Amino acid sequence: MNLKDLTIACVGLGRMGAGIAQNIQSSGCRLVVYNRTPEKTQPFVAAGAKAARTAREASSSADIVITSLMDDQSVLDTLSGVDGMLAGMRRGAVHIGTSTISPGCSVRCAELHSENGSHYLAAPVAGRPDAAAAGKLFTFVAGEPEVIERARPVIEAYTQNIIVLGPEPAAAASIKLAINFFAASLLEAMGQAFAFAEKRGVLVPMTDLLKGFLPMMGEYIDRIANRRYTQPGFTLDAGLKDVGLMLSAAGEVHVPLPLASMIRDKCLAAQAHGLSQQDWCAFTEIARLEAGQPAR
Repeated sequence: MNLKDLTIACVGLGRMGAGIAQNIQSSGCRLVVYNRTPEKTQPFVAAGAKAARTAREASSSADIVITSLMDDQSVLDTLSGVDGMLAGMRRGAVHIGTSTISPGCSVRCAELHSENGSHYLAAPVAGRPDAAAAGKLFTFVAGEPEVIERARPVIEAYTQNIIVLGPEPAAAASIKLAINFFAASLLEAMGQAFAFAEKRGVLVPMTDLLKGFLPMMGEYIDRIANRRYTQPGFTLDAGLKDVGLMLSAAGEVHVPLPLASMIRDKCLAAQAHGLSQQDWCAFTEIARLEAGQPAR
């Protein structure tokens, strides 16, 4: 598949979606962009993309539509209705869903596309906005094998590693939530370790050691060690949404996640301290506050 022969629509141009769209545009394809706040389409239009007024319009001329949206409801709302994607998508067109959503929502998306004659790939991504802009995300993809292969060159435009999980869309959503749970648990452990290390006067060597042990977590180590949560890649509010999805999905299969419950409570406490729009690792600040350290 030659990307230059394709029309690709990018729907949702937030922190992650904008980085994905930049890489798609750089591939040389015909790009259509849509965002609820039209101002975010302007840089892409200036570089030659076409702006659509609705998700339906964005999808109507596209061979492949990539969505990067906030949650289950925003995904379903963007798909449905007279101005939704499904009203515009052609038979055989492909929807690549990069959002972190529930397994149940992922299954519902596949059902809606099947009824419509289009195809759905559950393809949530892992990585922060800088990785999206650099084309270095990880993608977990599930769907029909032939559709995955059709879409592979498009996914490769913004991804450094594609992990194929078979035909069931719930699998891609589930592994993304499991990975997010593991990451959140690491952040909580860091928060407690740094609270202890700081009060014992060994914060700097502790920070250096963790950077050596966990190089992929370097940005989070710096943020938590220095209590620097501004300029978020992913907000606390968004992180709390994901923790809720983890707990709900685990509950469906009767798996208790006591760490996730604790992290949810710390996210709520961090919101109460006014940290909602800070980076999502700000929930680790609660460990400092519980240790009697002054708020920043």
